[in-house]
Formats: sequence, structure tokens, C-alpha cells
Amino acid sequence: MLQNIFHSKRTAVAFGIICVVLPAMLVAYGYFEANRPPLTQLTEHAARHFLVRNAHVLLGLFFLLASTIPFVLVYDKRRPQARDLVPVAVMAAIGVAGRAAFAIVPIPHFRPLSAVIIIAAIAFGPEAGFITGSLAAFVSNFLFGQGPWTPWQMFSWGMIAFIAGLLYNAGCFRKKTGKVYFQNKWWDRLCPPDTTRGDLIAFTRKVTDHAPISLCLYGLFSGFIFGTIMNAYFLFGFVNPITWPAVLAVKASGLLFDLSHGICTFLVLWALADPWSRKLARIKVKFGLAGESKHYVLPPPSKSEGAVL
Repeated sequence: MLQNIFHSKRTAVAFGIICVVLPAMLVAYGYFEANRPPLTQLTEHAARHFLVRNAHVLLGLFFLLASTIPFVLVYDKRRPQARDLVPVAVMAAIGVAGRAAFAIVPIPHFRPLSAVIIIAAIAFGPEAGFITGSLAAFVSNFLFGQGPWTPWQMFSWGMIAFIAGLLYNAGCFRKKTGKVYFQNKWWDRLCPPDTTRGDLIAFTRKVTDHAPISLCLYGLFSGFIFGTIMNAYFLFGFVNPITWPAVLAVKASGLLFDLSHGICTFLVLWALADPWSRKLARIKVKFGLAGESKHYVLPPPSKSEGAVL
């Protein structure tokens, strides 16, 4: 079972870094935030003031650098080339654009970023998914605001993608070929053909024919993963002392936000996960990305071409 989840020792090492080293960094940063040195008006400490005032941005950069370590491990002894980094950058950019575009939706936390990075993890592996989530969170916060929450959001979205990649390796998101949902007769009675409801159920059947329901359910659950980690940031940074009533109150206050986040992720995965992941998988295999070997060979030149050359 573990061999299916961790395809190599490098993935296991990456899992250790993500689950031990990065959370330790977050705890250390939380301690720094709780004991941040006070700022004064003394000009001779300008460098110290700069570090204290911009600690969240500097830690975000350092956290992003640490997030690249699991990604680099995938390539063993060879260094990632520019073509290996382009898909990660493109998927992160799509996630940033989606988060910005959905900001006009009057529903809190109704953002497609989690779905985009989950698709990236499925296509390119858990390590690539983690750095995609971290990069997308860091870059998008230049639009939504940097702060002490930035490293926690980077870790939250990175973990969502990393877990999705591991579950995909374990075979949890395999598509059941030929299975179409919403085919019961009572759906036709509830949504008669040639009506608006009938058009809606026909569209739903078409979409579900291309989306593994287990993946969509994980997308729904990912909203609560994100909310749980961000609740930990709030508890460690603003609640003293931390008690069970305080933990329950913080969790209850964010349930609707987590549910909204999960529903948006569910819907985007439902509609786009299968076509996007298939196209990205073809790109990965064709160009040998994320440690894959190339599956194409250029044909040898013909005799006529050789004579011309």
C-alpha cells in the first residue's frame, strides 16, 4: 500500500519535509508573531525595523523556497529545466486568475483555486501540486493582501494538492469507465425532458460522465482541510488561553466559509477535472515533465534527406 502511495523514496522524503519541517516553521513564525519586537522611531535601527515590519513577506519567500525542495527531489540527480517549471507556473497563474475573477462572486470563499491545484497534483504529482499551491497562494496575496496569514495559506493549499496527489497514486480517484450518474427513472419524472429542469439534468449527466465522484468529494472535503489549518493560525495567533470551547467556537464560525469553499471546488472538479487532467497528462508524457521519460522518438532521416544535407 505504501509503495502505491509513495512511488519512490524521494516522495517519502518530501512527505517528511512537508509534514515536519514546514509545520515547524509555521509554529516558529507563530511564536515570532506573538512576541514581535516593538517598533520605535530610532533611525539607527532602520534595517531591524524593515525586517520586523516585513517579516510576513520575507517568511513567505523563505517558505516558498522550502516548498521547492520536495519538487526538486523528484528529478533525482538532474536539475529541473525551464520546460519542467512552465506547467507549474501556468497552473499557478490560472489559480491566481481564478481566485481574482471569482472575487466578484458575492459568496465568501467561493474560489476555484483549490480545484486548479488539485488537478495540477493529479497531472504532475504531489510534489508539483504542493509547490503550485504554495506559489499560487503567495502570488495571489499580492492582490488580496500579504500578512501573517500568507505562510499558513501557502501551507494549506500546498497540503490540499499534496494529499490529492498521494490519493491519486493510491488509486482513490480512478474513473469507472462507462458509469453515468443520475440515470434513475425518477430523475426523468422530477426533471421532465424539454423543460429547463430537463436541460439541467441532461447537462449534469454529461458532466458527471467525465468526473470521478471520489475526486469531487475530496474537493468538497478540501474546503474543511483549508479551514482547519487556517483556524489553527487564528487560535495560535489570537486566542489565549486555547481551550476546547474556544476551539469549537472558532470552528463553528468558519463552517459556512469552509462549506462554500468546498462546494466551489466540487463543482469545478466535476466540470473540468477529467478533460484538464487528460490533456496535462499528455503534455507530461510527451515532453518528459516531472521525472517522466519521453515516449516519442524522432524518426531517422531518409537517404534522400541525408544526401541533401
